[in-house]
Amino acid sequence: MVKGEKTPAAAAATKGGKTPATGGKDKGKAGKAKLPEEKTVDETFEPIKIDVKGAQTAVVCLRSTEENVLIRACDALFKFADKSDANKLLLHEMGATDTLFTLTQHENPIIKRNATMVFGLLSSHPDIRQYLRKIDCIPHMITLLSPEHEALTNEYAVFWLRHMCSNFSTKTQITSQNVLQPLIRLINENDPDVKFNSLSTIDRILDDYNARSLLRELNGIEPILNNLKSDYPQITETVCNCLQKLATDPNNRTVIREIGGLDRMIDFIGLDETKDVHVHCLNALANLLEDTECLDLIQSNGGLKRLMQFVQDSALPAVQAAAAKAIGRAARKPQNRKIFSEQDAERAMICLLLSENDEVRIAACQALAVMAESMLSRETIRNNDGILTIVQMMQKDNPRLREFSTLAMSNLTQSNSNNIRELQEQGGLDILIHLLNDEKDTTKAYACVTLANCSTDPVVRANILEKGLITNLLAPLHTNYEIAQAKAAMLLSAFGIDQKARPEVLSNAAIVPRIVTLSKSNNDEVRRNACFAISVLCADQAIAMEILRNGALEILRDLNASESRKSKFTEMALQRILDSQLSAKYSYLGRLENNNITTDGFYDMGPVPEGGKFLTIEELAVQEVNDRRPILIVYAPEKNVPQFQAVPTEMPPEEDRTRARSSSNSNLARATTPSKGSDGKEKSGSTATGRTSKAGKSSTKEKEAKTTTSTTSKTKKEKTSDKRSAADDKKAAETDSSATNITDPKAGYQSTPDQDFLTYLDEIRPQVAKKPLTEQIPILARLVSDKMGGVIALDDITTFGYEVSMIQLKAEIHSNIVPIGRIRKGIYAQRAFLFKILADRLGMPCTLVRGNYNRAWNEVVLGESSAGVRYPAKTWIVDLLHEPGRLIHANSSDARAYTTLS
Repeated sequence: MVKGEKTPAAAAATKGGKTPATGGKDKGKAGKAKLPEEKTVDETFEPIKIDVKGAQTAVVCLRSTEENVLIRACDALFKFADKSDANKLLLHEMGATDTLFTLTQHENPIIKRNATMVFGLLSSHPDIRQYLRKIDCIPHMITLLSPEHEALTNEYAVFWLRHMCSNFSTKTQITSQNVLQPLIRLINENDPDVKFNSLSTIDRILDDYNARSLLRELNGIEPILNNLKSDYPQITETVCNCLQKLATDPNNRTVIREIGGLDRMIDFIGLDETKDVHVHCLNALANLLEDTECLDLIQSNGGLKRLMQFVQDSALPAVQAAAAKAIGRAARKPQNRKIFSEQDAERAMICLLLSENDEVRIAACQALAVMAESMLSRETIRNNDGILTIVQMMQKDNPRLREFSTLAMSNLTQSNSNNIRELQEQGGLDILIHLLNDEKDTTKAYACVTLANCSTDPVVRANILEKGLITNLLAPLHTNYEIAQAKAAMLLSAFGIDQKARPEVLSNAAIVPRIVTLSKSNNDEVRRNACFAISVLCADQAIAMEILRNGALEILRDLNASESRKSKFTEMALQRILDSQLSAKYSYLGRLENNNITTDGFYDMGPVPEGGKFLTIEELAVQEVNDRRPILIVYAPEKNVPQFQAVPTEMPPEEDRTRARSSSNSNLARATTPSKGSDGKEKSGSTATGRTSKAGKSSTKEKEAKTTTSTTSKTKKEKTSDKRSAADDKKAAETDSSATNITDPKAGYQSTPDQDFLTYLDEIRPQVAKKPLTEQIPILARLVSDKMGGVIALDDITTFGYEVSMIQLKAEIHSNIVPIGRIRKGIYAQRAFLFKILADRLGMPCTLVRGNYNRAWNEVVLGESSAGVRYPAKTWIVDLLHEPGRLIHANSSDARAYTTLS
């Protein structure tokens, strides 16, 4: 402190160590000593003026006990701190913060006021606020809001609270100290700074949802609303921000409606002099319009019509954009969309699309997208040329405008064929296909949804395919945005049902591998849509094989083994793949059902080992000849005889009906009759079910006409004729083999027609013609047994020697793949395989089941009747070895002996 310091003169006199004399006259005299005179002690200190030139000195002065020094020091520090944030931080580093807080509790109101002003000013610096949170100063600062303190003390105390509320944890702590009541009182003060700081503090406190209901309980909504038409734009803006947050609470909306807040806000928007803050008021009004009761009230008072007119007449783009956003947010409720539709809100939004400002256009597109969720609004938008205008917006350079215009179009085309046709007429299809390659992934997703909506119209779907949809689908499929991936997979499945699209899918080599990869995505929607696309595409055999090559079976098996990722879509995709590729189904499941009709190219590679992969015939063909079990295959295309096709995957109800018909007693008792019409024609229903018997060759028909009523009692001459006819057919098939070979250019695999199998067919057809199923089965079983080495006793199986025959045959043809007709010795697996494929050609329903240790068997379902009483059908196993043609009950001990190794 300056008190007690010496003057420069006194300092100079003291420097030599001498003490100043009291008087010069008495010096040197040697007389009597005089008595000392008594003097009165004067402790008064005359004031001195000090020129303080540094902030550090002023900070030191804060520790003075003199009130005048404290007042002037605080005043000087306030001016210094107000200059810059760096000065505020410097004062804090000098230790002024704690001292100033102490001075805010001083008894002198002027010192308290000045200290509060500096202390409040320091809180605007973030580093100082972080320090202030560590000291317990909030309760005291709230007490400074009381009316007993000066106005400046109130102002800077609330200024301090406003800045401290920038942190959420501090905000919660301040709210818990009952700060709202004094803040509401300060809102009504005349000082605009006090109003603004109080409203700003409340605005920040209202970020806490609980504070919004608390403010309503303290009757603080109306005082805030009373400041809406303030002369100061900052105050009006803050009021609108508070109302916007308060209006998120339904009870607060009720209070605002009851005190006439809606009308006051509509009137405020209509004032031209307040246009600078119209945007903020519209943001607050947007939350209120979400309440249907508020919207009804505005409509009944004519306020909604005024709002629509204001939206179109306003000259400020920001205001128009804010109004469009408010309408869009309110229209999310179906009840509100109906009210807006009555006020021609769709037409107003279409008018905003003609604006030159992109933000206004974007907001209008967003509003139209929401309103287009209503079927009535979709019609209204089209009738007001909305589709044409939105198509134009989809071509603009602004990425966000393209994004939201495409979103609006996706909602407009949902379940609305008129809008889809209008979109096509306005040239929107080319634009949408182009948008599949847009720079924004969200735009790609919306374009996929729109095109998927258009696929419901067959004419438009064909038009889209002609414009190259499949090729452009690669971009959204390969994006990293999961929503775009999901929508692209959905689009692929929507167009995959069209047969015209499938060759393009196959020609674009990257599509199938990508959709298979997406099937194992961690995103549920992506995985679900990808699996559904696989299910649809598997209707095409070539695509199904390509899906198989890319490992879809292994992926889907893993998915179905997971409890968290398994779904009906993964199960359906796996089932459709297996149904379209029976070779894979038999290898994985070891069972083919009655309705699984084998065709040319079906093969048995054996069971897939644990963790192994199913191999295609091309992959198996390149393997070197080994000593393992042969790969059985059937390839015997019949001339002028249509092949049975697998049950179409897109017709599950028909598949169920086919299964039911196959197991019905009436069909089981009905004789299977060859076709009497042209050899090359069958009804479509026969192809779908796969149960109509195939016609034989023309020579066979002629022989049938010459046979007696009992086919089994043929004369020797007729048998000779059959052999000659079979030989002629064999030569004809050999001549045409070059035209019917199946060639894979990648693997170089070539399938040659199995002439022996064709001979089997020609031989068995006359024998089973016009006979009931119960007689057909034994006849076929005996033929299979004869072709595979005849009857084998149970004890002679090990000495039958079929393995040597297989090895010799593989060495002869230099391949592990053996045509089934070439095998002359076979047991369970070989005979069951031959029985199944012959039965499928003849229209006889049976299964093919694989057991352990190279066992396999066939099951048939036959009904029984006695004395006119029909009994439930039973499952029987066909004996092909020991007593060919014998039917063994599936649950009997004989069946267990036949199907298992004892």
